[in-house]
Amino acid sequence: MNSEKHIKLLTFSAIILIVVLQGIWMHNLIQLIERHMTTQINETFKASVNKELMMRRDLVVDSTTNEIIGVVEDNFDEGFFSGPELVYQEFLIKRNRRMNLATIDSIFHLDIKARDLYGRFFINHIVAESGEILGTTDPKGKGSMKGAFRSELIPVRLDKSEGLQVLLVSPYRTIFRQMLFILILSVLLILFVGYTFFYLLSSFIKERHIRQLQNDFSHALTHDMATPLQAIAQVNHLLVNEKIYLDPIQRNKYFRLAQQQILNLQALTDRILTLARAEQAQLTIEPEMLNLNEIVFSLMEKFKIQAKKDIRFTTHFFPGEITFLADPVLIQNAISNLMDNAIKYSTESVNIEIRCEQKEEATIICIKDDGYGISKKEQEKIFAKFERGKAVQRNEARGFGLGLSYVKKVMEAHGGTIGLFSEEGVGSEFVLFVPASAEEAVPH
Repeated sequence: MNSEKHIKLLTFSAIILIVVLQGIWMHNLIQLIERHMTTQINETFKASVNKELMMRRDLVVDSTTNEIIGVVEDNFDEGFFSGPELVYQEFLIKRNRRMNLATIDSIFHLDIKARDLYGRFFINHIVAESGEILGTTDPKGKGSMKGAFRSELIPVRLDKSEGLQVLLVSPYRTIFRQMLFILILSVLLILFVGYTFFYLLSSFIKERHIRQLQNDFSHALTHDMATPLQAIAQVNHLLVNEKIYLDPIQRNKYFRLAQQQILNLQALTDRILTLARAEQAQLTIEPEMLNLNEIVFSLMEKFKIQAKKDIRFTTHFFPGEITFLADPVLIQNAISNLMDNAIKYSTESVNIEIRCEQKEEATIICIKDDGYGISKKEQEKIFAKFERGKAVQRNEARGFGLGLSYVKKVMEAHGGTIGLFSEEGVGSEFVLFVPASAEEAVPH
């Protein structure tokens, strides 16, 4: 139990550590992409402003003084001047050749898309000191947006009193779009690692559970075999006594006891071997026409004699006499197992109702008791090998968890099914469905 707790703790700790490390890595990656995006936007925006300025270079000469204000190189990729840009901007403004925000916006959007950056951008012409908006390309005319990314302010006047600034609405949407592929891979990695850890944990728990079931099986099998062997050994010891051996009544009594214990051992080994063959897909049936009434009544007599508790049987047959096609040994063992369970998993007094009904397509056998019942959780696994649920906690409920697994295999071999209806503390009802064409289940 402690090792299981340690593995669970290590598993959850490893998953949390991976998530934390992945979170730190993602946070650093977001900051790196944000810085890179900021650099790209600033460079692109500055280039766009300068490109728009170069589009107005036809007025580089003052017609009054014949003075060259600046020489502009046609470097549209970089958008830089070889002369003083601000002096040039100031000269054009004085000549009423003001910059065009729409043109800058158009150039910027073309350039920014070339860098594979997509988002909602608009450009503001603002007063540097007060932040007053003198013009904007915002369709709503506001020029401001909460949480928007703001680029560097690019001065457009010689005294740097005015400038241009680009705003990116919902910047993190753009960032996450940039790293969408990485995000998907990160989520898949976390899910894969988490699934791997949980799979290993569940495998360990399942393996531990199987080991426990095997131990329970070994103890139960040892007990069930030791009891008849001890009885046979005692009978053999008693028969050595000449006085008992010469008394025919006593001698026959002990012979019958030994014979009964030998039959119990044989039934036990046959059940285990039959289940082993069924696991290897070797369970075959040899169907015969059987009388269900005779099978049920003979088993009732057997359990009335063997049981050490008060048993009250109630039977219903529809019609009164039922004959059906099935393997005589397997079907009798299956019904016997269910009746044995009804007796074992009950109090000192038990009522068992057996209802048999023959229909055109199948024979239905219902065995109902008012015993301990089976919880919903245990019902999901009660037909698995070695499973005994809470029965293992009751010393009076001997067995090794093969009964219901055996019954299920027998019904599958007949092409039928077994159903269970149970409520803890109320009782259980098992329903066997034996199809009329049981011979079709025989492999050829």
